[in-house]
Amino acid sequence: MSNDTSGLKGYRPSRRRLLRDATFVSLGIIAASCAPGTGTPTTTAATKGKKGGEFRANWPIDLPPKGVWNFYANTPILGGSYLIELVYQNLAIYRWIDKKWDYLIAESHTATPTDFTVKLRKGVKWDSGADVTSKDAFATFKITRLVGSSIWNFVDDIDLPDDNTIHFKLKKTSALLERNILRTGIRPAATYGAIADKAWTEFKNGKTTADDSVKAIRKELTDLVVAAPSSNGPYKFDTSSLTEAQLTLVKNPNGLFADKVNFDKIVVINGDTDQVTAPILAGDIDYSTSFFPIASEKAFEGKGIKIIRGPYYTGPALYFHWENAPQFQDVKVRQAVAWAIDRDEANHVAYGDKTQAPQWVGGISDTLLKTWLSADDQKKLTVYKKDTAKADSLMKDAGFARGSDGVWAKDGKKLEFDMQYPSDFADWSAVATNIGDQLNKWGLKATLRGAPRSTQGPDFNNGKFTLSFNAWGTGNPNPQPSAVRPIREFNTTANGGGWKYPVKQKTSQGDVDFEALLVQMEDIDEAKVRDAVAKYVRAFNEILPAIPLAERFNNAPINVDKRVAGWPALDDKIFQNGSGDNFTVILLMDGTLGSK
Repeated sequence: MSNDTSGLKGYRPSRRRLLRDATFVSLGIIAASCAPGTGTPTTTAATKGKKGGEFRANWPIDLPPKGVWNFYANTPILGGSYLIELVYQNLAIYRWIDKKWDYLIAESHTATPTDFTVKLRKGVKWDSGADVTSKDAFATFKITRLVGSSIWNFVDDIDLPDDNTIHFKLKKTSALLERNILRTGIRPAATYGAIADKAWTEFKNGKTTADDSVKAIRKELTDLVVAAPSSNGPYKFDTSSLTEAQLTLVKNPNGLFADKVNFDKIVVINGDTDQVTAPILAGDIDYSTSFFPIASEKAFEGKGIKIIRGPYYTGPALYFHWENAPQFQDVKVRQAVAWAIDRDEANHVAYGDKTQAPQWVGGISDTLLKTWLSADDQKKLTVYKKDTAKADSLMKDAGFARGSDGVWAKDGKKLEFDMQYPSDFADWSAVATNIGDQLNKWGLKATLRGAPRSTQGPDFNNGKFTLSFNAWGTGNPNPQPSAVRPIREFNTTANGGGWKYPVKQKTSQGDVDFEALLVQMEDIDEAKVRDAVAKYVRAFNEILPAIPLAERFNNAPINVDKRVAGWPALDDKIFQNGSGDNFTVILLMDGTLGSK
């Protein structure tokens, strides 16, 4: 990724937080397109797994005192991990290709423009033996308001018709609401209920999350000491097993689907790419979500380890600060950059030759657009394959000429800029180095400036850059959260103003208001959503607010030979699920995966 190759060593926890936060911020789905499932398997396994044994995975674990058992603290143990869903169950999980929900804690749900109701399963228990009831769900959703969840942009009030029903009274409906609610994990009222009630009283008295009294309650939540974490899922934390090396999840006999899951325990090896590559090669880990360099992939495959390559629906894009790099306000210059570079080459440097860069350059993953755009709309999109003749022609039309040093210039000002990127993201660093080299050869002088994401991210939000890398897209089956990223998340709602891109722009098809299209994408009428997506993508593809450079795909290793049976074929549709609905959780919960 950078001239400093230390960033190439591995996939850092900061990257995990980026992907996790993108998923949490962007929860949403089109209600009309969902046919709820029942939690039964729909994937055909190669070999049926048996009961018993253990499943071995990995995740970076913050050890105490930094790591705590309070899920709402700043550094919860396994916070942000898909593995937490085996302990605290969500209401449901989504199968992307089938477009249906597998109900978990929920048994069913109904929705109207004014009401959203969830029925909970009866008979599910916490590991204490107490029933999981609507009071737990109520406490959980009170906490979501305390921590500022977007659910409360749409929900006005909540009531409990009975012990197994939670009813949401809506301010307005939205295509995003169903997913926001159903992908919420239910936490115990016994642990968090008192704080939830205290916050609820403040909200009922007209207070908001901006008030000091509510901020104090949120701090109380963050600081809460939880000595013994609860579980309503098929597994629970064995707190005594926590060491620097690993943590074990053991069976919760009365938890949800405890009778369906096959493994007696889940062993979580502490570590990320650098720490777990050797254990994977030794057969000590069955599945990993870490990012691995191409050389490691080849080593895995040499050992007979399979690689899952489902889409992540996101990747790095090149952004131009509207005010600090005004030369790029001319759409011809942005288009010229897109024609001047070979994005597939950059993609292959980071992710290997088994993936390709986004072809439609619409700010939303091609995989999603195949289901949201008509064939006719797809044909209208420009595929920016490297063509330096087109790039040069556009630059000349924009009034630029190459100087004797080969750098494009206009009115005495050379096209030379710093290009910032997160040096601790190995894949993005590789893309940045490649794109920087290509741009320099073409005549845009780009000086690479790598910094840790903890620095580079805030600098982007505060507008302290000219050219910089940031994400495009996100792992959500609704295209709206992907469209939100460049227009709101990194721009109008960024704390420091972001890249200051005006949301109203001109295209060859007329004026476009990107913000208005984002609002239209929230509609529950799927036809209106499709119309907005088509207009957004056509405009993005033409005027290129940012340039998506590469798309990350899973390169998740699975060991099919040692402990685990039941993995589906590598081309199975379940592997098209985004990271927000982890396929391994589904395959564990429905009993597809088991011991050999």
